[in-house]
Parts: sequence; structure tokens; C-alpha cells
Amino acid sequence: MKHNHSIVWLRRDLRLHDHAALSAALSAPEALQCVFVFDSDILAQFANPHDRRVNFLARILAHLHAQLQARGGGMLVLHGRATEAIPKLVAATHAVRLVLAEDYEPGPIARDAAVEKALRGGCSVVTVTDHVMISPREVVKDDGSAFKVFTPYYKKWLSKLTPLSSAEFEVEDAGRYASYEAMCTAARAAGLNVLDAANPAAMLEAMGYVHREDDLWRVDDVHQRLAHFVEEKIRPYPSARNFMDGDTTSKLSPYLRFGLVSVRECVRAAEAKGGGEKWINELCWREFYMAIMLHFPEVAEHEFVEKYRGKLTWSSNDAHLQAFREGRTGYPIVDAAVRELLQTGWMHNRARMIVASFFSKDLFLDWRKGEQFFAEHLMDYEFSSNNGGWQWATSTGTDAAPYFRIFNPQLQSEKFDAEAVYIKRYVPELRNLSAKEIHALHSRSHPEQREGSLFDERDSSAAPQNDSSYPHPIVDHKTAKDFAVQVFRDLGHVMGGA
Repeated sequence: MKHNHSIVWLRRDLRLHDHAALSAALSAPEALQCVFVFDSDILAQFANPHDRRVNFLARILAHLHAQLQARGGGMLVLHGRATEAIPKLVAATHAVRLVLAEDYEPGPIARDAAVEKALRGGCSVVTVTDHVMISPREVVKDDGSAFKVFTPYYKKWLSKLTPLSSAEFEVEDAGRYASYEAMCTAARAAGLNVLDAANPAAMLEAMGYVHREDDLWRVDDVHQRLAHFVEEKIRPYPSARNFMDGDTTSKLSPYLRFGLVSVRECVRAAEAKGGGEKWINELCWREFYMAIMLHFPEVAEHEFVEKYRGKLTWSSNDAHLQAFREGRTGYPIVDAAVRELLQTGWMHNRARMIVASFFSKDLFLDWRKGEQFFAEHLMDYEFSSNNGGWQWATSTGTDAAPYFRIFNPQLQSEKFDAEAVYIKRYVPELRNLSAKEIHALHSRSHPEQREGSLFDERDSSAAPQNDSSYPHPIVDHKTAKDFAVQVFRDLGHVMGGA
């Protein structure tokens, strides 16, 4: 095979429009080959054979393959360790250029460095900025140090936004692709595991996953979703976004996470419509957490606030952890949120804050276990945002909620799901109760109270009766809140006097 092509390594940019890497590759004269690697190092963390994200990826790749075939190419899909597969592919096909979008999390940074080292200069590596508006390497203080608080980060981020920041990357790719069949042949000859890009079920089966239909997350309607949100929801978004009983948010996060839509498209659409400042602010939170992960990679495993590292003795109550994972804590708003996640792969953002606060403050379970639970199920799972959100709720992260600010599940449900529409949707055993009765359910005491537990001693005889299959509260909120506040307060005093 001649030295006449570039490889475009797709990761979080799974589209063929407004594409920084494709645009960069097309600026050179060589033919292109798009490649995606189902990285076995990553898949090892997601062992569920029914994983929604892997299914989603397979359908996305088949969709891209069909689009590329119509343009004279094809999607080369590999399965294996990316650190080995990409250098082997470059060597086998004698590629002259590898083009990719930069990442900002520790694992991907190490992976990309390993790939570039393995290439030993035999192939030029072109790195572009794509899945953020502005590289977090550029959004820093005037002295070059990293921001630790969102508001000044956001102000600097806004100051750097220009029309060029959101400009579309043109992709004029007709007739520019290498022979897909020749690429597949060369890859197989090099011992690479080439998957059938046209067949999602075959791709999944080859990797040990089970194909499933999922109408909730289609791969061909992202632009309709964006247009509908901008036209119908973006202006009321600032006040409506917290209410869980309606369809008030964009639900574009999975599409942003995998790059079916670019963040530039989102900003352009919001600015064109007007009134989208709050939504753009939320998009910036995503980039802020990427910046935190880039500049402070230790937060991947440790608390951002150093005084808490190794000092918090979390509960080891496995029964509480399991009840939480099943959505059976006896707190309707928490259980509804967890069940929404289990059933749909998504959770309302307000619900994420309620759930994370309950997990880390009411149950006093290690936030890392909660972060892992979200990682197992969220369609839009991004490590930096997930880590940042959990540490925010736990009061151990950057710009976090004060330790004494703990979400009250009853007040949250009364305010943001007043008629219990959201709760009844996901907790069907409560559908025969009134909203008032549902919001008050947490006040019942647990039938197996014991001295020294976090359960109070109130009589539950006057409590409303629900379906007997719905559990009693596993903790008392006030007692649990007081306990968490005291732990953080005592630790603060100890560290302050050290």
C-alpha cells in the first residue's frame, strides 16, 4: 500500500460534519481513512453485556459507515487495545499522518502519548481541538495558573469566545477517501480484529455484547432534537430546567458526549435563537470540569480539597448501597431518579444532585462508589463531569456545595415534582397515593430500628399506607444530616488546628 493517505482516529467526534479532525486531514492532499477502536482497556470497565452505550456506539458506527460508503469510503472499526491497534494500523497501511482530537482526562492523555511514542516519528501526528469550545489549556488565569472556581473560569471563557470559536469546520470530502476494502485487508493482514461496520449486532456479538433495540436514543435525529430544544425550550430553560415532572431539558448530553453534535453547533443555535445564555453557561460547566481534570488529575481518585483526602471514614453498609442501587431507599424522589437511570440510561440533572447528596450525606457512602454507579449506567457518562458533579455534592470538590448544605429529599420533591408526576412515572407502586402522601413518606420510621442507628424513633402508625412492596426509609434524613455535618465540622476543626 502506497504512502498516500491519512488516518483520522475518531473517538468523541462521531459525525462527518463540523469536524475539526476531518477538516484538518482534508487540508492535506492525501486520501483519508476514518477509524474507530473499541478499546478493550475501556470496555473492561463496562462488563455488562447489555450496556446501552456500547449498543449506541455500534449503531452510530453503522450509521457513519453507510454515510462514508455513499462518499466512496467506509468506517474501519477495530476491537483491541488502542495503544497497540493504532500503531499497527499505521505501520500496516503506511499512513503518513494520524489526525485526532485532543482529550483532557488522565487515561486518554496517557493512551494518546503511548500511541505517539509507539509511532516513533514514522507518522506525523496532528492534534486538534474539537469537543470543547476552547481548549482548557487556554482558559487560565493571567499568571498562567488554573482556575479552581467556575465563575471566574466562565468569565475568562466568555472573553475568549469569538465568531471563530463557534465557526463550522467545513468537510468537503467527496472523493477523498482511501479504498475501504484495501484498508480492511491490510488491517487483517497485520493481525488486527476488524469488525463488520455495517452490522451493529455482529459488532456487538464479536465483542461479547448483546444487541438491543433502543428507541429512546436514536442515532439519526440529533439535529431534530437540537432544533426542537432551541425553538421550544431554550428561552424558558433558566426557570424550567429544574422541574422533573416535565420535558424541560435538551437531553442532548449523550449526543455531545459521543460527538454526534458538536458543541459549536449548540452554541451557534443558541445564539441565533437568543435567550440561551443559561444553557451556554451549562455547556461551559462541562468544559470547566474537563479543565479541572486536566490541571488537577489527582481528582480522578482523590478529593479535590486536600484536607479531606484519606480523612473521611465512609460507611461500609452494603445493605444501604444495594438498596440505593435498586432504587429502594424509601425516599420516593431518590428512588424515582435511580429507576429512571436504570430504565432509560439518563437522569434529570436536578435529580443527579439530589441523588448524589443523599448518597454521600444521608447514607454517608463513599462518593467514588456513587460515581461508579453512574459510570455503569449513564448514557452521557463523561468522567470529568461525573467526577466533578459527585465531588460538588459531597462538598469535597472544586467550587463545591458547603458541607452543611444538604438536599432535603422531601423539600426537593415538593418543589420540583409538586404533583409527584415524575415519582409516579418511575415508582408505580405509589401511584394510588396523593402527591402530599408521597412527599411525606420519608417521615415513616423503619420497622427494624435499633439503638445507635440513623433511624429515629417516631411512630409510623399514622403514616399513609402505600403498596406493601415499597420499602420504609432506610435512614432518617434529619439524623443522617446532623451526623454528616458533624463529621465535616469536626474534621474542619481538627485540620484547622493542625
